[in-house]
Amino acid sequence: MPPRATLAVIIAATLPLPGASASWVFAQAEPPVAAPPPAAATPAAEPAPPADAAAQRVDAFLDELEKSGATIDTMSGTLALEKFDAFVEETERRFGRLVVDRKDGKRRFAIYFEEVIDGSGRSDRSVSHWIYSDGWLCEQDHRNRSFTKRQIVAPGETLDPLALGEGPIPMPIGQRKAEVLARFTVTEHEIPQDIPLLGSLKNVAALKLVPKDGTPMAKDTAAVELFYDRTSLAPVGVVIREKNGNRTVARINKSVVNGEVKAEDRALLEIPELDPKEWALDVRPWRKPA
Repeated sequence: MPPRATLAVIIAATLPLPGASASWVFAQAEPPVAAPPPAAATPAAEPAPPADAAAQRVDAFLDELEKSGATIDTMSGTLALEKFDAFVEETERRFGRLVVDRKDGKRRFAIYFEEVIDGSGRSDRSVSHWIYSDGWLCEQDHRNRSFTKRQIVAPGETLDPLALGEGPIPMPIGQRKAEVLARFTVTEHEIPQDIPLLGSLKNVAALKLVPKDGTPMAKDTAAVELFYDRTSLAPVGVVIREKNGNRTVARINKSVVNGEVKAEDRALLEIPELDPKEWALDVRPWRKPA
């Protein structure tokens, strides 16, 4: 299964939690005296300190991302996924396509991998197809002729499968600023020099998100690095750094946003009906966590 966080957000300095104030009032009490002192003007409140320029940029960019994400109905492009295992010091790479769209107001996506390069550098055709639609996450493994379909959302409820810290394969599209700031400390970032897969990135805005204590990603994730095209605001790269040294990198190339979606890409979004005589089927309806 792809890592919980896969694909792709913005710019530096710790931001206050929603509702927190960056200003304050400091009052000095008068010393006690035998007789009432002459009336004096009420001390003026201390002026608010100037906001950090980097924090202002982060705040403004998060606003832009939230607005632009709401306008993204379709997106497709090639996808390269790299997983580094720190224990064995090996890297596996997969290559395929990503398709995202909105159907009846609900987001769905498909990831279709067709090539894998293992830690030794050996390339092999290995088709695996992931689909999320209407609360169901599906994995179709063509090599092993297996199909697993899991209902990961309770009936009647909704879930954004791409939301950071919520969905199984989050991607930074349509993130709400308040939710991002509630879960992460967000700072400006740069293109990392230790990841060749992202070496070709240009004209990008980069963010580093560090999960806050007590949030879902805080246990295992050290940081999430997100990269957006400055012109289209489409996500182009994601780095997930785990506390144990493992690392997942995703690079989206040749993305088309709100353009024509090819018929073969739309077909990837449909959950297939497979013959149980030819495929090992595993269907798991929603179960309330114990």
